Amino acid sequence: MSENKNTLKPCEVRRICLENDLEISDTQWQLLEKWATLLLDVNQNVNLISRKETDLLWEKQILPCLSLLIFRKIPAGVDVCDFGTGGGLPGVILAIVRPDLRLTLLDSRQKKVAVVQQMIDTLQLSNVQTVHGRGEELGKQRPIWYQRFPFVTARAVAPLIDLVRWTSALRKPESVLHVFKGGEIRDEFKALTKMVSGFKVKKSLMVLKGYSQFAENQKYIISLEFSSG
Repeated sequence: MSENKNTLKPCEVRRICLENDLEISDTQWQLLEKWATLLLDVNQNVNLISRKETDLLWEKQILPCLSLLIFRKIPAGVDVCDFGTGGGLPGVILAIVRPDLRLTLLDSRQKKVAVVQQMIDTLQLSNVQTVHGRGEELGKQRPIWYQRFPFVTARAVAPLIDLVRWTSALRKPESVLHVFKGGEIRDEFKALTKMVSGFKVKKSLMVLKGYSQFAENQKYIISLEFSSG
């Protein structure tokens, strides 16, 4: 790992969460730290996150996922699909911090699904499951997944227009798609509005108290709210 004096430590990430009104219990925080250790260990053999950024795990991966719970309200007890979960981001984090949610972590890469499931088993998380398959096909081919999810999350997967298409059979008619995006996304919005109607957009620049890097680097949470009308 490379040295980076600006790397956020776990205790600093927890402080930022508290400053932004996201309280995480000691038990949940211990699970987060255990998961982070597992992820870095597994990542030596299976590329779950970029190996160039392993020393920035808490800053580049964990804090952005926790920020979803700062900027958005997810009702208690709902089903959430983490589309293209990769290393379990944000799905595993949501499962730890929000044990009331029912998480389904979906990915088309069998190796990643297998190792994420191993980490879930090690952490003994009972509110999360992994599913291997292509999301754009799963809802159409297997009735159990058709229009099942009122909430879907996605990180670093694809352009907005593709995410809307690929998740259409998984999402309920009235649903919300939360997407993490960075940089200039104007062209993505133009392409989306030309092809899709019947949704509202909530775009939030990730301005956090006590931490300015996300805002300075144009990091956003984009929420597409779909209605059945």
